[in-house]
Amino acid sequence: MKKDQLRSKSLFRQNFLLVVFGLFIVVLLVEGLFRIGELLVSETNRNNIRRQGAYRILCIGDSTTYGIGASDRDKYSYPSQLQNILDANTVDKNFEVINLGSPGINSSQVLNRFEKNIIDYKPDIVIMMIGINDPWNFEESNILKYYNTSPTEALYVRFELMLNQLKLYQFLKLVYLSNKFKEPKVPAFDNKSRNNAVEFFKSDQDREEALNMAIGNNIANLNHISEAHNVKIIFMKYHKDGWRSPALIIHHAYSQLNVSVVDNEHLFIKAKQMGLNVWGGDKWHPNDLGYLYMAKNIFNKLVALKLVDSKPVDIIK
Repeated sequence: MKKDQLRSKSLFRQNFLLVVFGLFIVVLLVEGLFRIGELLVSETNRNNIRRQGAYRILCIGDSTTYGIGASDRDKYSYPSQLQNILDANTVDKNFEVINLGSPGINSSQVLNRFEKNIIDYKPDIVIMMIGINDPWNFEESNILKYYNTSPTEALYVRFELMLNQLKLYQFLKLVYLSNKFKEPKVPAFDNKSRNNAVEFFKSDQDREEALNMAIGNNIANLNHISEAHNVKIIFMKYHKDGWRSPALIIHHAYSQLNVSVVDNEHLFIKAKQMGLNVWGGDKWHPNDLGYLYMAKNIFNKLVALKLVDSKPVDIIK
């Protein structure tokens, strides 16, 4: 009887270890796939050869810059449509628009790569829209620098920062926030998703203040780097706010700096009031028409700043 019990326990341990090992292998494989996907996106962005004598515009941001929500991002993301508008409405310069959008990226990650982007691509103008992902994506985040709280809470944040090095963890967190488990989507930001997320991440005042300071300082440092390299930078307001309202922090940061800003927020409010459908399938990212309005809005800003010799175009007809 004892031999049978020992044999049973030994078999259970072996099976348990096999299951744990199997899960570990699965996590490694999935993490590897996510990282390969990220490398492919980065490689696609790098494969840009400057047109002869081109005036280069570098569009940097997250999934909205990348073009999620468009039926074909290569044709209908806002950088692609901006290229078409410039080609159709200018004769004084040969413009080249490059899309460096990376889905899910936060402002700390952009800041860490920004100077290298300027050196590698040598842009004349940078269009920047970043920060909406900062409340949920802590990969490379400098939030801990501004986080003044108890050692226990600080330890919790350090642990979360460590977990955020895993693409798989970021993916699962985004799926959780979206309240949909079929495919990764940006959260719908309904009340249920918001309440669940706040409860899950144990939001507190110290973290909110640290987040505010991190986003604000990242935006200020992006502006400083651009000025140091004598590159014109134009920031953009998001078309819609996100979880924990980072757009409010972002817009406040713009107001504290002497920077040029493209206002997409009021443009999309106007489109909604007119009953126009400017949203993609997830109801947060723009669709082809929404991205067209963004591209026209940027074009008109370039005209207003006398960076483009042209007349403004009608945005919403």
